[in-house]
Amino acid sequence: MWTRVCVLAAIGLMIACATLSAQNIAGSISGVVQDPQGAVIPAAKVTLTNDEQGAGSARTVSTTSDGTFVFTPVLAGKYTVTVEVMGFKKYAQSGITLDVGDRLGLPAIALQVGATGESVTVEAAAVQLQTLSGERAGVVTGKQAVDIAINGRNYTSLLKTIPGIAADSGTGDVSANGGRTAQNNFTLDGQNVTDIGVNQQFAYRISMDAIAEFKVSTNGQTAEYGRNDGAQVQVVTKSGTTDFHGDGYWFKRGEFMNANTFTNNAQPVKDPVTGNLVAPFPIYRFLDAGWTLGGPIYIPGVLNKNKDKLFGFMSQEWQHNIIPGTLHQITVPTAAERIGDFSLTHDATGAIQKIIDPTTRSAANPNGTQFAGNQVPVTRFSQYGPPVLNWLPLPNVVGQPGYNYQSQIPSSQPSYDQIYRVDYNLNEKWHFFVRGLDNKQTQNVPYGRADTGNQLGLTPFYAPTYGWSITANAATIITPTLFNEFQFGYTVNGIPGDPPPSGSPYYRSVSKINIPLLYPDANISGVIPNFNFSGIPGPSGTQFTTFQGTPYANRNPVWNYIDNITKVKGNHTIKAGIYYEYAVKTENAFKPYNGTIDFGRDANNPGDTNWAFSNALLGNYLSYTQINKDPLPSYPYKNFEFYGQDTWKITRKLTLNYGLRIAFIKPFHDTLGLMSNFDPSKYDPTQKVVFYQPSGTGANRRALNPITGELLPAVLIGAIVPGVGNINNGLVQSGKNGTPEGLMEDRGAHWGPRLGIAYQINSKTVIRAGGGVFYERVATFGIGITSNYTTNPPNLRTAQLYYGNVADIASSPGTFFPTAFSKLSSDGHVPTVYNYNLGIQRELPWNLFTEISYVGTQSRHLWLAQPINLVPLGSAWLPGTQDPTATPKFDGTTNLPVNFYRPYAGYTNAIDYTWGTNNNYNALQASLNRRVGKGLQIGVSYTWSKALGVSVGHINDTRTAGYGPLPQDRTQSLVINYIYSIPDVRKASFLDNAPTRLVLNGWRLSGLTSVSSGAPVNVSYSVSGTAGTTLNRMITGSEDVAPRVVFTCNPNKSAGDRTLDAFINTSCFAPAQKGSVGLDSGYDRLRGPGLQNWDISLFKNINIKEGRAHAELRLEAFNAFNHAEFSSFNSSITFNAAGQVANLPTQLGGTGGRFGFGTLNNVRPQRILQVGAKFYF
Repeated sequence: MWTRVCVLAAIGLMIACATLSAQNIAGSISGVVQDPQGAVIPAAKVTLTNDEQGAGSARTVSTTSDGTFVFTPVLAGKYTVTVEVMGFKKYAQSGITLDVGDRLGLPAIALQVGATGESVTVEAAAVQLQTLSGERAGVVTGKQAVDIAINGRNYTSLLKTIPGIAADSGTGDVSANGGRTAQNNFTLDGQNVTDIGVNQQFAYRISMDAIAEFKVSTNGQTAEYGRNDGAQVQVVTKSGTTDFHGDGYWFKRGEFMNANTFTNNAQPVKDPVTGNLVAPFPIYRFLDAGWTLGGPIYIPGVLNKNKDKLFGFMSQEWQHNIIPGTLHQITVPTAAERIGDFSLTHDATGAIQKIIDPTTRSAANPNGTQFAGNQVPVTRFSQYGPPVLNWLPLPNVVGQPGYNYQSQIPSSQPSYDQIYRVDYNLNEKWHFFVRGLDNKQTQNVPYGRADTGNQLGLTPFYAPTYGWSITANAATIITPTLFNEFQFGYTVNGIPGDPPPSGSPYYRSVSKINIPLLYPDANISGVIPNFNFSGIPGPSGTQFTTFQGTPYANRNPVWNYIDNITKVKGNHTIKAGIYYEYAVKTENAFKPYNGTIDFGRDANNPGDTNWAFSNALLGNYLSYTQINKDPLPSYPYKNFEFYGQDTWKITRKLTLNYGLRIAFIKPFHDTLGLMSNFDPSKYDPTQKVVFYQPSGTGANRRALNPITGELLPAVLIGAIVPGVGNINNGLVQSGKNGTPEGLMEDRGAHWGPRLGIAYQINSKTVIRAGGGVFYERVATFGIGITSNYTTNPPNLRTAQLYYGNVADIASSPGTFFPTAFSKLSSDGHVPTVYNYNLGIQRELPWNLFTEISYVGTQSRHLWLAQPINLVPLGSAWLPGTQDPTATPKFDGTTNLPVNFYRPYAGYTNAIDYTWGTNNNYNALQASLNRRVGKGLQIGVSYTWSKALGVSVGHINDTRTAGYGPLPQDRTQSLVINYIYSIPDVRKASFLDNAPTRLVLNGWRLSGLTSVSSGAPVNVSYSVSGTAGTTLNRMITGSEDVAPRVVFTCNPNKSAGDRTLDAFINTSCFAPAQKGSVGLDSGYDRLRGPGLQNWDISLFKNINIKEGRAHAELRLEAFNAFNHAEFSSFNSSITFNAAGQVANLPTQLGGTGGRFGFGTLNNVRPQRILQVGAKFYF
């Protein structure tokens, strides 16, 4: 009864969802059955059995009239194929390994004449030649995942073992075949788990011990692959088996086990008073513990009696880490300064700082008179001032003129994940599995988000990140030649930035910092403003407290539906399917709605006391800014794709794959209707805004309202005069007056043909080729969907105030300056990649398999952030751009502020996200693999490549100005992974006794070695005594276009000539001359330092019960040889007036300090040791 109900429910579910779909993780196993003379045998009975799930997983088909058979869909695992025909011996081939989504063609099965009671059994090779497709792909096995030491135990670190993958060791992001890191697609058990915000990484952490294997497909994928145009990363979790299996593990790190950092060794800094190291070993802790368990789900005599139908698997993992913090050194107010006593206050040179009474300034005494004794009377304090200074910590360092407070608070990101999976072999025609995942990770960042620049650990960012995923899969054999697979998945991940805990001094009500705000309703969390004390000395800066975006919302639910159907007809295997994805990205733009107050010094400020802390006591600010709101929109989107493909076995040696995928990629849109765009055709020059003009010079310089003649402080020169012109000139609202709802046109169907071919020259050699057209679902962050268009005016604007007192903020009229905007090209082109490959695969002796291939891609319609509203070249030399209050020199030094002469008045330089750039990639890729159960397992990946394209926008011809090596380009890359079981003592030898076996047996060595070329580097320059924007005006005539350095020779040194202090030839550079158009040199012509890293592990296995249970002790070393791995060099030149490099390092006679131009200045982590223990049963 229940069997019928389950079957009917599954069929109904597939029919109901026939218009829905997701990515496919199942593969196929096929072959041909022959007699001893090579003639095909039709109607042979062929059975496929999962080796780890027993007879209950068996599926049976019959060979067709041409002797062929196909099993599909088949999940990754180890299988046995048996063939039975009257008059022939029974044939069994075991140990057949099917990888994720693989199409495995077995060698021809030749039966032997004999009685059916007789049998022939063979063992399959550990790796099979890929004879059925031209797809470029690599597989990382579960054994590699758990036995190769990975820093952080994150499986993405193993992606670089695949040829063509360039990995960023700092972020985990990967580039496949020269593509951008946001072009990849990640799935878990067939369910999309890519965060659409960045499209770069797995949205969750999962236990390495829960991974069965994962496949990385990089080129020539068949039509069943879609959604993105880069690598397809398919991760599969483990399933339960007929026997119970599992493990428990524990890994630990601590700074006491690590080598000292290169910087500490090179520059040990000591406190002049205590003599202690200022920067000792930073705190570094890591703990990873967890367990897995898999086996049959059964009730003796009642449910799953033979333990071969129903299986379960579960895992749990806990990680806790303490990440070293950056050393922050600042100046905070002393106890005396907080009560107005500045008698000992000094600047960075040690000179006493004069505190001026601002009320004493006059025309006769413009500099004012110093407070008596340098002490500010308490009666002059603002009610809002003392709480600000008292909120800051007291000094904790003495004897340093440049700072008096330092901190180095580590951050932490504890995480927890659990996975549950159930597989059910209902009968030989139906297989089901359901998998659930729960992931939690808490971000505790004491200095706030990385993009805030906070210098005090008083406004931390706390985010309890979460992720859930569930997927259900049903596969059935409808007839012996017709198969279907359906899958549903739901996943959601979020980063909720919670408000501070109750009682936090970040709240206004707790800190008693109740400074009025210009937009009080915008401060939805009731937190204090951000404070800046510009002019106060400190190596780390003066931005003490910053906006932390709380409450911050970032949520991305995704619904996926799959249906794939396969028909075997003769020598054709025809497959079709549908993919449907609906997702929503909800994220606010992280805008500072709580206001920012700068109490810094400015001689033009009538209320300035000549010191930021005394300004704060009086409540006198230099500037105040606040945005009017921080909206929380949602951005839904849909992908609808369907495909058809045929695997045509033309002959026994030649196979052709051809297919077509059609994708409908709908643009994002904003559910609140807040998105706006800039349309140049809607900009009306007759409605342009008017600016406050410069008037007077020196102390008499003022901002002039050209309409009324009113004079205001000079700081308002360039502000927009209210009530004149259209402040929203050229802006259009989404979904209104012909503007598309998502700002982009929907371009309808996108056609993606695919073609692959495999020709088996002999039993050990295959020639393969493939290619196709692929389309990308663009990440929201890349083109600024969640950060730019809902924050464009008129929805959001930032008001500014200058030279006032905090008590008057709420009643002050806000001033608006020209604002930036983001423009999204409405043509809506979808990024497209054409990829292709040609290679040869060869089986070598000793179970080695090698493949050498040419791999290429051509990328079209990629998005590019192109500057718009740039000042044209040469504009700074024209009469109309000169400041009327200055004597014009027409050389770029006497200009009006740049916003006065931009093409679109009222706006600053802005970004136009276009779809017009192209990239290309060409490579030789090679691999060598040996995958066996004992002895040596090794994988070698080598790539020699060139990735070229445009990665930066430019005012001139984009291809000329920005074309060059891409940031992800690495000329050569070599990655070796290995697992070696050290031989045990020989039996019957003199060492074969219990004590020596305990000590000498059970050792294994594994490792991951990475060697690669450096990343492309671009050189920038400045000139001593000349501001950067002034230099731009002087050389290119445009404040927005910087000149590029001139190369006088090849600055790249050979490897043997490079030194720590002179990584490049620093004599090969000269400044550009006037009239440059920014094309003086190519882009990214230099190369940074390469990578040579060895991660090594040593294991000791201790048998507890032979074949049933054992313990494992581990010692793992990352950067095992403690090689100083530099990641960059100082690529910024400072020229003197004579055009000579002025910032060479001091050790070479320059004035650029220890890390002057040309020196290696950033280093990757030192040697880190990790110990671990595991228990297997």
